[in-house]
Amino acid sequence: MKIVLFEDDQCERLYPIGLFRPLYRLRVGSWTLESLIGLLDVPVLKIVREHFLFDGAKNDAVSQDNEPLLFLNASIEPDVNYLDTIKDIIRSGESFVTTSGNRVAAAFVTPDTQLPETFSVGDIGPQLLELNLKIERNMFRTIDWPHEVISSHLRLFRANLDKIISAGNYREQQPGFFVGENVELSPSTVIDTSKGPVVVDSGVTVKHFTCLNGPIHIGENSVIIEYSSIKDSTSIGRRCKIGGEVEGCIISCNSNKQHHGFLGHSWVGQWVNIGAGTSSSDLKNTYGKVRVDYGGKRVETDMQFLGSIIGDFAKTAVNTSLFTGKIIGVSSMIYGTVTTNVPSFSNFARSFGQVTEISLDQIVKTQKRMFMRRDVEQTECDIALMKRVFIMTRHERTMSEEQINF
Repeated sequence: MKIVLFEDDQCERLYPIGLFRPLYRLRVGSWTLESLIGLLDVPVLKIVREHFLFDGAKNDAVSQDNEPLLFLNASIEPDVNYLDTIKDIIRSGESFVTTSGNRVAAAFVTPDTQLPETFSVGDIGPQLLELNLKIERNMFRTIDWPHEVISSHLRLFRANLDKIISAGNYREQQPGFFVGENVELSPSTVIDTSKGPVVVDSGVTVKHFTCLNGPIHIGENSVIIEYSSIKDSTSIGRRCKIGGEVEGCIISCNSNKQHHGFLGHSWVGQWVNIGAGTSSSDLKNTYGKVRVDYGGKRVETDMQFLGSIIGDFAKTAVNTSLFTGKIIGVSSMIYGTVTTNVPSFSNFARSFGQVTEISLDQIVKTQKRMFMRRDVEQTECDIALMKRVFIMTRHERTMSEEQINF
C-alpha cells in the first residue's frame, strides 16, 4: 500500500499558515501529519502547491501498481488516534471517500479502481469524488481556518504528548517530568506536573527562576530565559529562545520571544522575533467568543480564548500590543497597537499613521542575516520561495484602508 498526502484548492484559507511549507508539515499538538504517517513505515507520495516546486520538479506521479492507495488531505489534523484509524482502513481493504466540511479529507482506492492519469492541487478533491466510492462520515477532521490550529492543538495536545513520551528516548527525572540528553536545568526551576507532563527534549537550557507548568513540550536545543512562565498546553519547537509568560501556544522552530510580555493561545510561525514587552491579548473584555476577519469575512470561532496568528519571518517592535484574534502576515514588521489584521511584507505602524510595503530586497537581506545567526545558509531556493510568496500576497497590500481586515 501507498499513502498519498495531498494539498487541495482550499489551502489559501489557512494563510498566512502554510505559505512557506506544505500543510502536512504544520505542527499541531507537537506532531505533524507527515511525522505521524512516518510511524507507519509505508511509502508516501506527495502532491503540493506549485510554488513549492523548483528547478522543473513535479509532484509525485500517482500509480496504483496493483496495490491500494490511501489519499490523505494535508490539512488533516495530526491526531495520534488516527494511526489506529488508518490501520483499520488497511485491514478492511474497502474503498471509500470521506469529507470534512466541504473538502475531501481522505479516500481509500483499491487496485481495480480506474484513476485519472494525473492529479493536481486544484482538481484532486473533485477527482476523488468522481470515483463514486462509498461515502463514509466523520473519519478525519481537517483544519480549515487559522484559528482552528489553536483549537485542534488544545484538544489533541495531551494524547499527542503521551505518544511523544512513549515514542521518544526520555528519562523520567521526577514523576511526570521527562527529559532528553544534555538538558541544563537550573536548580531554581519549578516543575508542576499536576495537570499534565512536562517534556523537555535534548539540548534544552532552562535558566533560573522559571516555572514549567504541564502539559508542555519544549523542543531540542531551545532556551528558556530567566523568570519565565511556560504553561497550559504550550508547544515550543526546536532552537527557540523563549521568555516571559506563554500559555496555550504553538511556537514554531527558530523563533524568539526572549523578553517579558504575554503570549496566549497563539500560533507563531518559523523565524519570528517577538520584541521586548510585546503582548497578545487572548480574551475579550466582554468575555465573549472571538470573531476573526478573513478576507473581509467575519468568522465565528466559538473560542473564548484566542490570541494571534503570527506568520513566518514576522517581527514585532518593543511594547507592541496585539488585539484579540488578529492575523499577522508573513515577513511583516509591526509597531505600536495592532487592532486590525496585518498584511504580509508590510511595515505596519497604523497607530502612527504608517502602513508601507517592505521591499523584497530588504526582506531577502534580513532573512540572510537571521539565518547566519543560527549558522543556516540561505539558498537560492529560499530566495525564490520568498519571491513567490511576496507575489502571492501582493493583494493584501493593495487593499484600501476600509478593507485592511484582509
